[in-house]
Amino acid sequence: MPMSGLGTWEYNNTVAEAAVKMALAYGTRSIDTAYIYANQEGVGAAVKASGVPRHEIFLTSKVLPGLGEEGTIANHEEILKQLGMEYVDLLLTHMSCSFDVVDKQDSPLCNKTDRQATWRGLERIYRAGKARAIGVSHYCQQHMDDVLAIATVPIAVNQQEWHVGMGPDPQGLHSYCDAHGITYQSFMPLCSPKYCNTTELYNGKLVTEIGKVHGKTGPQVALKWLVQNGSPVIPKTSNPDHLAQDMDLFSFNLTKAELERLNRATVPPSVETVAQDCQVNLDITI
Repeated sequence: MPMSGLGTWEYNNTVAEAAVKMALAYGTRSIDTAYIYANQEGVGAAVKASGVPRHEIFLTSKVLPGLGEEGTIANHEEILKQLGMEYVDLLLTHMSCSFDVVDKQDSPLCNKTDRQATWRGLERIYRAGKARAIGVSHYCQQHMDDVLAIATVPIAVNQQEWHVGMGPDPQGLHSYCDAHGITYQSFMPLCSPKYCNTTELYNGKLVTEIGKVHGKTGPQVALKWLVQNGSPVIPKTSNPDHLAQDMDLFSFNLTKAELERLNRATVPPSVETVAQDCQVNLDITI
């Protein structure tokens, strides 16, 4: 799994197609999408038009949560149809509960039994060769415990918010994942202007001072901090200059002192904490 790639959240088919074409032409080989993004046709078209062999691309997608075992399998069939592909490299369940629960609508699909049913569906997809690895997103320790209780295929990845300002071990999640052999992948590695003040990660004093030493930008420092903490990053961009910066994370290393300074940062704070993800459980856990 490449340590740096391209995210496509909030891109429609047209923008996603253009961004993925640009990224693949530049040399990016990791692309992240999801069924709920409604842009997989654009992503698939870009991959097909790129001329890059499919086996050179690491493509991640996510099934809708709360669909049960058979529903999870059916949703992935639709994902493959939209992408025009026979498999994805990594398939995640997008949340620990159905999106109806997240939206505070009436739904019982937020308990241990449902999470385990979803995971069984993912395992069947994996064994059918339609996903080369499987994992979760928005899962706290409790939710991963539910999966690990019945899993016969490893949880490859847990995709959670993580960026400078949250510390090196957000609420113990990073150390939990390390202990269980699960890669903790950051989403919103530069946070998001939609949800928080990203100034500190783009041109704040801390990241720019460190960046000046290495001849790098603030965002590059923020992304490198994650990479050196073991997290693959998938910032989104449709800007070629930003893409070049996002991919140039391996020509320098942060020193121990610089890492410690970034570890101590408290801004921007987490938008959706690990604890909040646990508290999404609105039904009695079975």
